[in-house]
Amino acid sequence: MKLNWTIALMCVATLTFVACKGKNQPDEGGDDPDVEYTPLISVNDNSVADWDKLDPSNVAVSKATPNPLWDGVHMLKVYADEVYINWMIVFDPVKYVKHRDVDVMHVFIDIDHSTSTGGYFDLFKDACADLMFEGSLYSEGAPINYAPSVYQWGGKVNGEGWESWGEAIGTIQAESQFVTDSILEVRVMKEKIPGKDKFSTEGFGFGITMTQNFEVSAVGFLPQGDTPNGENIGRLNMLSVKFTKTMK
Repeated sequence: MKLNWTIALMCVATLTFVACKGKNQPDEGGDDPDVEYTPLISVNDNSVADWDKLDPSNVAVSKATPNPLWDGVHMLKVYADEVYINWMIVFDPVKYVKHRDVDVMHVFIDIDHSTSTGGYFDLFKDACADLMFEGSLYSEGAPINYAPSVYQWGGKVNGEGWESWGEAIGTIQAESQFVTDSILEVRVMKEKIPGKDKFSTEGFGFGITMTQNFEVSAVGFLPQGDTPNGENIGRLNMLSVKFTKTMK
């Protein structure tokens, strides 16, 4: 009988521990289905008010300078947490026309936050972009979800040349919305990005272009510096973005 009582008491203790465990306390293995995640940014609410509620120190921002060579993109904001990478773009709707044949957004990511890999000095001073997304935002004049092809830098480290992006290594499905004719919001799950395991815990680099008919000069890109004489691209380093911890 003593053995049976011991087993019964052990079962009661185990059940009590499980019942009393805090909802947001992860298991020792690190994966707790009870930990809740609520995105702080929505891309289906026709509003950017949620951006104003974020701690500004967690949002990376790039604004157009007074004299850029290509001035169609006015502002870029990026916010990332454990699940999503979110970005918002303010642009010139006259220069980025949804009825043109090809309207494309390119996204450049320095996934390991290091200048020892990647490239694309064509646009960025630190030339360390590891991945590029390429996808359209419209189809026959109507907005569509951003579903870009993904390319990996295959050229010389810190080098240049469009051809160094090679062939697409896959595609990803993002979520996007045009809040107005001049404001775009996009988010993509970190888990869907090829090479996600290479993300630095410190964050990543980020840059964008919005083009028409694959001509970046038709619209613009950020980050971008001044070119008062209109002769050279105003190269800046990629925007540095940190991961914000939201799950306790």
